[in-house]
Amino acid sequence: MLFYRYLAWKCKHLNLSIKRLVEELDDIRLALVQGNESGKVEMVVEEMNVKQARLFSLLNLEKFMDN
Repeated sequence: MLFYRYLAWKCKHLNLSIKRLVEELDDIRLALVQGNESGKVEMVVEEMNVKQARLFSLLNLEKFMDN
């Protein structure tokens, strides 16, 4: 519950309920993509809506994508 409260506080200017906030975060999808020539596999974020992109940026979630 404390984590949800922190999320609500951090994202308060987006005017989302805790339930909607969690739903938006839950819908952010990651994919593994392999390059044709290099064969290197990278983790990428799939297309997001505006709210998801704002949450992703606000919560600095890219730091958890270790490439």
